[in-house]
Amino acid sequence: MDKNSIKVQIFGMDYSLRSDKDPEYVKQVAAFVDEKIQKLSTTTNVKSQTKIAVLVALNIAEELFQLKRQHDNTLKIFENIELKSKELCDSVDDHLNQYLKVTE
Repeated sequence: MDKNSIKVQIFGMDYSLRSDKDPEYVKQVAAFVDEKIQKLSTTTNVKSQTKIAVLVALNIAEELFQLKRQHDNTLKIFENIELKSKELCDSVDDHLNQYLKVTE
């Protein structure tokens, strides 16, 4: 797939990004980052743009790690449900087979 050049603005600076993703998606990602930077820059005394960018990167990484942990926990829950469902189905099959043997 061809890469498109997409113009975005983050923290007052223009960037030309090359991506094979949908341009609207890339703009949404850039807007998300910009919003995080803008919010942190107004709620902290940090003046260095580099430090603000690093703090935002750490905040986003923390969100990612939390979501991964939640995802893993959800997968474990679904795996347990699947296992219990299989056990129940096997049990029902066994009981039906036993019933059929008795009624024959």
